[in-house]
Amino acid sequence: MCFTIEVHLTRKAIEKRFSVDTSALYDFDFNYFYRAFSNPLIPVITQNEPGSVQLMQWGLIPAWAGDHEKAMQIRKHTYNARSESLHEKPSFREPLRSGRCLVIAHGFFEWQLVNGVKIPWYIRLKSNASFVFAGLHDSWRDPDSGELFRTFTIITTSANPLMEKIHNMKKRMPVILRPEIESEWITGEISLRKANQLIQPFEEKELHAHTVSPALSKADTYSSNPDIIKPYNYPVTGSLF
Repeated sequence: MCFTIEVHLTRKAIEKRFSVDTSALYDFDFNYFYRAFSNPLIPVITQNEPGSVQLMQWGLIPAWAGDHEKAMQIRKHTYNARSESLHEKPSFREPLRSGRCLVIAHGFFEWQLVNGVKIPWYIRLKSNASFVFAGLHDSWRDPDSGELFRTFTIITTSANPLMEKIHNMKKRMPVILRPEIESEWITGEISLRKANQLIQPFEEKELHAHTVSPALSKADTYSSNPDIIKPYNYPVTGSLF
């Protein structure tokens, strides 16, 4: 799965990479990690507004969610969306048709189980460039408060060989889209078959991965600390691979 990502970028870098308006990011804090469970705001580019970046909360709430309690219960299960069952899940069927989006990132984290210990890894592109995860978004308005929630989920797929070794408990990975298919993902109508062709495991040869400090797993670690993505060696018995 994918519950922790890194978006330490700048507005200028995003403008250059994606050719979009970044006005919505004026006060955004670009940090070294964001945990899905805190429902953070993350920069995304949507199907209906491809020329600008928007901030949306992580954890998709479908438009039909109902009351506040029901909506909050649903979002606990929608931080990720399995690519194999997008067309089957009520929360994702309509977003797959008209709510596809690009979730901007620079890296992500996964945990590897080694001799009963969970070891955090940081994964990014070898080129060190920013990239996007394939995502879905939706909007829900709280019927009591009137508050509008604009939310998203990150699509996951089966792990490539590198990620199978790292994420060895679930053997999943987020769908990273290659630059040449980003616009295709958020443009117009696409068939289920075409969607499945686009959301495939990213090639392991283009990824870099290294272990990072166990501080990443602590609740009181500051997300603005650059040390969190630096290599960290673990005194464990046997090979991490």
